[in-house]
This record gives sequence, C-alpha cells and structure tokens, in this order.
Amino acid sequence: MRNEIGTLGENIFNLAISRNYKFRSMHLGEKWPISDFYVELIGTKRTMFFVVQIKSTDQGLNSNGNLKINLPKIKLHSLNSYYCPTYLAGVNNLTEKVYLKSINRKSHKGISSLPLIFELNKVNLDLLYDEVIEFWSNSNIEKYKSSFKHKM
Repeated sequence: MRNEIGTLGENIFNLAISRNYKFRSMHLGEKWPISDFYVELIGTKRTMFFVVQIKSTDQGLNSNGNLKINLPKIKLHSLNSYYCPTYLAGVNNLTEKVYLKSINRKSHKGISSLPLIFELNKVNLDLLYDEVIEFWSNSNIEKYKSSFKHKM
C-alpha cells in the first residue's frame, strides 16, 4: 500500500506543478536517493531549476491543522546539501492538494508535519517561479562557468 500512496502523490504533484505551463518536471525514479523531481522553469533565457522531495499521505491533518508527513533528519540534511533551490512537497492524497516548503537551512530534527500556507495554486506557482528566478539571478554561476578554462 505504501508504494501506491507514494506513486499517487507523485502523480498529483506532477499535475499540480504543470498546471500553469511555467514548469517542466521530470520524475527522477525510485533509485534516486534524495530528490524525487527535477523541475525546470519554462520561458527563461538560461536553464533555471529546483529539486523536490515528495511526501504523500492519506492520513490528513494533525490536531494543529498541518499535513501529517515524515521526512527524517538525514533526508532533510541531504536535500539541503544541494546547491540549488530545494523544496519538500507534502501531498494530501485525499484532497489531491499539494503544499510546498522551502528547505534552505539545517534543522536539528526531521519534519513530521507541513503547514498548509503554500498550496500549489496559481498564485503560489507564480511566487515559486519568481523565487527560483531570483535565486539563479543572484547566483554567481555565470562567472564560475566563464572562468573554467578548457580546450574542448
């Protein structure tokens, strides 16, 4: 049953992230150790992307109104080690809603619930798009790449 819950959640995420035609997502497969999706922005002059770990549930909300999920500390730290924007997507399979959380700092513990603040709806998809553009626009990647000398 666990595989079915995860597979359904990944499919729901893929649909939700693709709704506004601003993102191109690729499922990385079950053998990928940390992230589940690589997501590129559509319509940018250079390639901008982020990675996402999906946590699906059919257990609904906890007593605080947050989505019940489980991301152990080791996976959280591994996801945070990527040098790109990283997110945790909580998928409520019962309502088919997806909630996103930026993973951008080390935590002393894992994540057992996810607030419902950033549902992947039109407004938040636009904010996510802008956030990823801001990250890559403020990175030094072009300088890094141009300073790499090779004779290929």
